[in-house]
Amino acid sequence: MAHLVSLGLWLFLVTLFLLDTLVTLTFLGRYAEPAVRLGWWTALLLVPLVTLLVSPLWAWAAPAVALAAAGGLIVHGAAYRVLRRRLTAAPAEAAERIRALAEGFGLRRTPAILYDPADQLEPATVGLLRPALVMTPSALSLPEPDFRAVVAHELAHFVRRDPLRLWACGVARVLLGWHPLARRAADLFVLEVEMAADRQAVSWTGDRRAYALALARWGLRRHEGPVAMRGVAVAGASAHIVQRLTYLSDPEGAAPHVKPLLGFAGAGPHSRGRAWVRWGHLALGIAYTLLFAVLARLF
Repeated sequence: MAHLVSLGLWLFLVTLFLLDTLVTLTFLGRYAEPAVRLGWWTALLLVPLVTLLVSPLWAWAAPAVALAAAGGLIVHGAAYRVLRRRLTAAPAEAAERIRALAEGFGLRRTPAILYDPADQLEPATVGLLRPALVMTPSALSLPEPDFRAVVAHELAHFVRRDPLRLWACGVARVLLGWHPLARRAADLFVLEVEMAADRQAVSWTGDRRAYALALARWGLRRHEGPVAMRGVAVAGASAHIVQRLTYLSDPEGAAPHVKPLLGFAGAGPHSRGRAWVRWGHLALGIAYTLLFAVLARLF
């Protein structure tokens, strides 16, 4: 009975936290950088799990989290092995083109470069601990500005270790995906990962318009077949491309996917970089975690 009370209390406070944080972000985060908003989405997925682990429910919560993480690793490992069997080392000329671009972007090291001779996949970044780039004949035949944009995007994922981020997001989705607000946070986490990679790629290529056009063209011509398994592909989720292109058209404007409720204006461009925008999610997360830890012991 005590565990049922704790579980009900957890569900109530987690729902309140998710709603409170999502609403707060829509007011504060419209003009924040994608990397800053990514911290908010991370808190939305992490705090519900942390509250369980510091509560009387930890005895069954900890094994559940460990099982989900282990299952995620097993699934990723199996998918990666299947993927790896269909790939070869990239042709020497292609590998040299990519390494030259990476050097021009200022990277100290480049990932392994794999090749899909069947041209069934998208350019992607795959692998958790040692990410590799997947290139295809279609990508290699792109005009140089488009090829440069594709490589810049994938190298941004490599530098940011985004495959690991998305794996962790997948684990959180397995555990919390039944909650509609957590599921929305996971979807927007993925979108922010892509937007942050776009922003990094644009800083390397130096031409936002050319990069956006390359992304749009690749999104239109993307294959109907299977995509790179458990990887981060340049086109990303098709539903996200329009939002990414909208943001690229005006990176100093309001994020198209973060809108205050009921038509309120929210914080303006002057809020960009403010401490309460960068760290507000930490304050909310700590407050709700401590509140639940106290209430769970009282009830």
